[in-house]
Amino acid sequence: MGTLQVFPKSPLENYRKRASFDWKKLKTILYSAESINFQIKYYDELRKHPTLLKNSPLTPSLENQKRISTNEMFDLIDIREHWNCENAPLQTDIKIVANNAASLKSGFDFNLFSAAISRMGTERHQKFAERNSRGEIIGSLALTEIGHGSNANYIQTRAVYDKRAREFVLTTPNFLAAKCWMANVGHVATHILLYAQLVTPDQVNHGLHTFVVPIRSPRTLLPYPGVSITDLGEKIGLKALDNGFIIFNDYRIPKDNLLNKLADVSDDGMYINRISDPTTRFGFLLSTLSSGRIKTFGLAVTLVRHATAIAIRYTAISSKKQAPLLENPAHQVRLIPCLAIAYMGHIIHNELETIQKRLLRSDQTSVQLGTELHAVTSAAKPVYTSLVRDCIRKCLEVSADNAYLTVSGLEDILLTSDPSYTYEGDNNVLIQQTTKWLLKLWPAAVQGKTIQFALQSANFLSNADQILKQKFAINCLVNFIDIQNIIEYYRWLTCYLLKLTYDRQESLREQETSIFVVNSSSQVYFSKSLATVYFLHYVLQTANEVISAVTDYASKEVLLKLLSLFGVWNLQKYAQYFYQGNYTSGPNFAHYLEDGILTLCRSLTDDAISLIDAILPDDILLNSVLGHSDGP
Repeated sequence: MGTLQVFPKSPLENYRKRASFDWKKLKTILYSAESINFQIKYYDELRKHPTLLKNSPLTPSLENQKRISTNEMFDLIDIREHWNCENAPLQTDIKIVANNAASLKSGFDFNLFSAAISRMGTERHQKFAERNSRGEIIGSLALTEIGHGSNANYIQTRAVYDKRAREFVLTTPNFLAAKCWMANVGHVATHILLYAQLVTPDQVNHGLHTFVVPIRSPRTLLPYPGVSITDLGEKIGLKALDNGFIIFNDYRIPKDNLLNKLADVSDDGMYINRISDPTTRFGFLLSTLSSGRIKTFGLAVTLVRHATAIAIRYTAISSKKQAPLLENPAHQVRLIPCLAIAYMGHIIHNELETIQKRLLRSDQTSVQLGTELHAVTSAAKPVYTSLVRDCIRKCLEVSADNAYLTVSGLEDILLTSDPSYTYEGDNNVLIQQTTKWLLKLWPAAVQGKTIQFALQSANFLSNADQILKQKFAINCLVNFIDIQNIIEYYRWLTCYLLKLTYDRQESLREQETSIFVVNSSSQVYFSKSLATVYFLHYVLQTANEVISAVTDYASKEVLLKLLSLFGVWNLQKYAQYFYQGNYTSGPNFAHYLEDGILTLCRSLTDDAISLIDAILPDDILLNSVLGHSDGP
């Protein structure tokens, strides 16, 4: 393994000496030796591309920002081609390098475009993936429409098959059906993956399907006739990202451009369905979107990791009346939970990436895994982008006036984080996908049937009846913050909220005929909390399994503290349900929650700097005068 960074003497040295673990050992747990070697060499390679690292103190014009980000995207393509970056854990950190838009452009091009072709296409489509990997074509994903956001059930764009020409005719029936918010499409995308309603010559609509659609000439970047494209214009954040807008006017594409792993159309217009159940096929189709959610999740984790590093390193040396600000419990309870969120996010992101890659290499027999992953990621993206958004604001508050200097790096982090909250539509809408999946499982859970899925995210529902009979019996703080007990709290809470949500919807169905009204009316106080708690339980359960396999005792202990803090800190938002559901009574549960958070934050404070050292990349990627490894 390559030589890890040696930190110079600095005001942060006192905290490093007080750490209860060896940060280098922990880093080798978080990243394999192969990954660390890659990182060391990769930092050297980045230094050879100064355009990726250079930051101007002046903000360029909007057009210059887009030009610069496009050039940086091609630099990343060049690095990718020569460095086999596909499996590099460093990929999400690149999103914080100088111009965040460059990596987002590259991510939409390679990660989403190529991944969907691999997942949904067959051999005849691999030419697109190969050309994309060489940088000959630039791709994007076209799901969102003006009128319906990313609600896939209501997408209006049509692909009507013309059997005489053996082509699909793409039409945008009205302005509300125009595709929008696609990265790269404003200026440079040559191809998109289009989600559209497939209509056969007999005028039967077979629902949502995916097509590879060339929209511009790769040579001139001019739109093809029948395709109207424009840039969406200046935005609040990520100004250098060229989000676009497309309208199709009877635009024709070859029949073979339909991604046909799930279904196809014969030359004479007969629909060939390879998965008979439409719900299963729809779920499998949407599972390709899991890749985008996982990337957004990874971006959120990177952002909170960097923001927390800046704030903790700054408060560890900035002092008032001698003691560093980090020693103040008021700052500890704002910053240390953010560190726990960063660490658990890192672990879960690695797990989800591994699962997604396994799914992409598999065939239709993995429909159940794809459906479960769809449910998990439909909650993962909303939950973590919300958590990270709040953490970044806490980091800004704690860093005080200096946070608002551009050179602090926190401005870029904030303006990159906020838009991610809306990727693939509103978080409140997306998370309903998870709720719907869970509600389908409840009748089986009530009957005591075995519920078994590969990720084990909902397997505990098989014992829902016994779980709901449990009562709180903990009588000391140490037992309260034990991770096994915390997981049990979340299992009870998930079962309780699932029962509440199911009963609420059944009651609403007796009064309402509209499914939309039923789902929306139960969203605010029931289903959103249900899906959030379900995902938090998944994080705790999965991270606990990963941490249990750690052999270095000191590293394992600090990771378990972070995991327990993640659990109790998030649990406080739902304390009322434990009283409402008669799981507990009296003040102990609430007192233990507060005391647990304070105790864990205090016990992790001495470890905070070394925890940052272990999970953070080189200073060249952090790009902050407040967050340097040798102190501000």
